[in-house]
Amino acid sequence: TLALALQAPVRLARTRSLAPAEIAALTALVTPSVAGLALVAERWGHPLFGFALPVLALTVAHFHFAGFAAALLAGLVCRTTGSRAGRFAALSVPLGTLLVLAGYFVADWAELVGAVVLTAGMWTVSLLTWRDVRPGAAGPGTRALLAVSAGVLVVTMLLALSWAAGEATGLPRPSLGWMAATHGVANALGFALCSILAWRQLKESAV
Repeated sequence: TLALALQAPVRLARTRSLAPAEIAALTALVTPSVAGLALVAERWGHPLFGFALPVLALTVAHFHFAGFAAALLAGLVCRTTGSRAGRFAALSVPLGTLLVLAGYFVADWAELVGAVVLTAGMWTVSLLTWRDVRPGAAGPGTRALLAVSAGVLVVTMLLALSWAAGEATGLPRPSLGWMAATHGVANALGFALCSILAWRQLKESAV
């Protein structure tokens, strides 16, 4: 993950661009290092920055899927559609991820703000995937993968909002185990895996 993160300044020096799609790509390069650091600390049984081991374990998943995969795919959608909505998604996904991370150190309300921003970006990715990317995909398999990834985001990000709102306000919220089994698994398989497979097929069909 460190080698991947080191590609970020190299890419920035090469492109000399902070366009929304590039910001999303740079985020995708850097965030796995956060996940890797949390994973090493959790495996060693060391409460990094005072965070309990279960929180570190969740950080590993979040920064692979909410950090790496979501930012990567937001950037791809932005680059493909070239729309204002695409640029919004490419900026709000990295910003929301950063705000959620800041919320770990600041307060639950900051994490809620991050969840709202991240959800707005992810729902925009979902909309653009369904409306703009999916219809032009070659082959029913690719279109099906894109449809699944777009639909899953609607549900999983609602769960994320309900969790963050419960943490910030004290309202009833799902348990961590339930969130991992629903929000986590659905994002990993339904969103990240289906999206990456679909975009790989899109790239191959464009060659």
